[in-house]
Amino acid sequence: MNIVEKMNRLQAKNILITGASSGIGKECAYRCYEEGAKVHLIGRNKVSLNDIYSQLNDDNNSISVLDLRDFENYPKVIENIVTTHGKIDGFIHSAGYQITLPISAMNYQMYLDIFSVNTISAFEFIRLLSKKNYGNLSCMSIVLIASVMSIIANPALTAYCASKAALVGGAKALALELANNKIKVNCVSPGYLEDTKMMTELDEILSNQELDNLKKGYPLGLGSTNDITALCLFLLSDESKWITGQNILIDSGLSVR
Repeated sequence: MNIVEKMNRLQAKNILITGASSGIGKECAYRCYEEGAKVHLIGRNKVSLNDIYSQLNDDNNSISVLDLRDFENYPKVIENIVTTHGKIDGFIHSAGYQITLPISAMNYQMYLDIFSVNTISAFEFIRLLSKKNYGNLSCMSIVLIASVMSIIANPALTAYCASKAALVGGAKALALELANNKIKVNCVSPGYLEDTKMMTELDEILSNQELDNLKKGYPLGLGSTNDITALCLFLLSDESKWITGQNILIDSGLSVR
């Protein structure tokens, strides 16, 4: 494969990305575009989405402002994208919601919000994309951003850990269910990343000693969104056509300590 081909692994593919206004989703938007994809970005921050769209400078891309807890609006969003740009070839579910509180301070609405954004929204998008009028049912790749917390417990993150574990379990079942249509379903589970909102929030609530202890758990140091997007692009591309049902940990070795 020459360099030109390698830089166009997603040429003309329609890639749908949630959580695209920041973090991993935002970085995936830029990287997918660089690889030739038409990117369709979903997020809550209209200002950020407009800024990303202006930098892409291409009418083949699109943005949709959506709160992922508003499930009834999903079909309209996807219908608008497909009608204008064609069927979806790849899906990155990067949206995530975390509340760091002891269980005694949580309530059921917090659980619902966390599971709605982190887990149920992914399954609902996949349900819609698995229909022949929305998704490319001959070759589609689905990448779900889970977390190392799907396998490693962390205090004050009960609902978050549970939601990511549920996402991984669901992805494995979906990989089997959708394999007949050549649809790949995989999870990517990052550790903490230096350049995300989640890390910024931890900086505000943890002491310096607690932050130092957290960082010491990462043998290669904390990573960045760039480290995650490279793997996401590989999973979206035809280079990973025999990989499905996997939860790929990318955590600087945290999970093997």
